[in-house]
Amino acid sequence: MKVLKSRELTPGMITARPVYNLQGILLLNRGVELSEKNIWILRSWGVNEVWIEGGKEEEEKKEKDPENQLTDLVDNKIKEKFAGVPDNQVMMEIMRLSRKHLEKRLISDARRKAPA
Repeated sequence: MKVLKSRELTPGMITARPVYNLQGILLLNRGVELSEKNIWILRSWGVNEVWIEGGKEEEEKKEKDPENQLTDLVDNKIKEKFAGVPDNQVMMEIMRLSRKHLEKRLISDARRKAPA
C-alpha cells in the first residue's frame, strides 16, 4: 500500500482505503479499480492523495509493518473520537487534520523506540 498524488494515478490501480473529499463525502470505497472517469472525478473534487494497493510483497510487508498498524489504530481512534460529530466542512477538515497529526506523532514515536 502506498499513497500517490492524484496526478500519479493511472487506470487499473486499486484503492487501498476509502477516498473522501474535503467535506468528508465518500467518493470511492476501498478496493475500487480506478478508471479514467474515477481519476477525473477525484481531481475535480480536489483530492490530492489516494492510498493505492501494492503488489503481493507489499501486502505481506503491510501486515508486519508497525507503521501500518499505527495507521489503522489512528483511523479507529479518530472515528471513535469524532463519532456523532455533525457532517459539515469545518468538522471534516478538523478530523482530517487530527488524523494526519496523530498519525505523524505515533509514527515518529514508534521510530524513536524501535531498535536500530
